[in-house]
Amino acid sequence: MKAKKLLAVFMSICMITGLAACGSSEKGKSEGENTGGTKAAAAEAGEGTLVLKAGHVLTEDSAYHMALTQWADEVKEKTEGRVQIDVYANSVLGNERDMIEALQMGTLDITLPNSAPLSNFTDAFRVFDLPFLFRNSQEAYAVIDSEIGDNMLASLDEIGIKGLSIWENGFRYIANNKHDVAVPEDLAGMKIRTMENEIHMDSFRSWGVDATAMAFGEVYTALQQNTIDGLENPFTPIYQNKLYEVAPYITMTGHFYCPAPLLIAKAAWDKISPDDQRIVQELADKYKDTERQMCQDYDEENKKIMIKEGATVIEDVDKELWREAVQPVYDTYSGEIGTELLDSIQAVIDGQ
Repeated sequence: MKAKKLLAVFMSICMITGLAACGSSEKGKSEGENTGGTKAAAAEAGEGTLVLKAGHVLTEDSAYHMALTQWADEVKEKTEGRVQIDVYANSVLGNERDMIEALQMGTLDITLPNSAPLSNFTDAFRVFDLPFLFRNSQEAYAVIDSEIGDNMLASLDEIGIKGLSIWENGFRYIANNKHDVAVPEDLAGMKIRTMENEIHMDSFRSWGVDATAMAFGEVYTALQQNTIDGLENPFTPIYQNKLYEVAPYITMTGHFYCPAPLLIAKAAWDKISPDDQRIVQELADKYKDTERQMCQDYDEENKKIMIKEGATVIEDVDKELWREAVQPVYDTYSGEIGTELLDSIQAVIDGQ
């Protein structure tokens, strides 16, 4: 009898132990399924590595991407692997407005947008929306590398973003699928895709255009289907996205200069040690020059390729004529942007 009781107790203990073991196994399996990807990423990055995601809207052979990846490589090297930046191209993390919002929410770490979409979040860079603010790159660099540019970057702290440096997307030109455009009147009645920016759109309206905001990824098809007649962009995006195939008449107006501020979420910046912050900042300034030169080189190279492949490029443009036609935009927005800022910009240009 005693033996039977002992056997029953022994069997009960085995069952309890077995169930506990099964429960532990299932729990471990569940945790493994939920965190396996994170653990794998952490293992690949290395213990103690802060992995940051950087997104942009251009292609992998753009100046944006080439300079960002070089910057990321040197950041990882100089921080001895403590900071790793993974770069994502082609709008896979969203459009520019999406990514700026994501920085504020802390769901994205770094982005490199045109300054124009920033106008939806801050007035700091709004002055660059004005057409024909600069006649050439030298004037633009003199201003954005001065105290004016430094103050613009510093002001982004107020919206939860750290401004690291000001890179560029260059000057913007007009491409259309109708005919050569030499003077503003040649655009009359055309529907041109612009960025979602009120000053940009009003500038084109001053030239008699039906300004149409549209996601960049939709532009090629819209041109094919004659939903729009043209677009405005630097040479490199026009070439890389093959837009010259469906808008082969390109006019080098250089109507907008597009700075591209390199931005990091304040939440991500605060995770970086002070010593590594210094490295990240110094290298952001170093690759600013690299990216700008790439941007200019790519634009020139891609212009030549497009001409060779049949595009018509009008280089001799009377920019004063175009600027006079858009004077109403200055009359409307100068007060909002600040005449004092405009005077300071002109003083820097004059003092070159």
